[in-house]
Amino acid sequence: MIELKSPAEIDKIAVTGRFVAEVLHEIGGRARPGVNLLDLEAHARTMLDTRGARSCYWDYSPSFGRGRFRNVICLSVNDAVLHGLPHDHVLADGDVLTMDLAVSIDGWVADAAG
Repeated sequence: MIELKSPAEIDKIAVTGRFVAEVLHEIGGRARPGVNLLDLEAHARTMLDTRGARSCYWDYSPSFGRGRFRNVICLSVNDAVLHGLPHDHVLADGDVLTMDLAVSIDGWVADAAG
């Protein structure tokens, strides 16, 4: 069954989507040679905490994984598969960074990658 959302519900989803876009834009703007992935993750965490948003990735534990996911954003460098774990890696000139963020605000979820 398809559940249609009301205009008010769509507005709430849009608020979450705009916040996801804001975080990805901010983190993307900070990603440059010499920056550590852990610093980018920490900044994303601060942005979520300040907004009262919850990462949909935090504490996620897939059956195929090696434990709980303890980051708020996925950061993958170069040929790493999307959904990479932020780790102690300093970006170098020419690195390609892929980011993925899923956030819940007041129960409304938005997810984007790029």
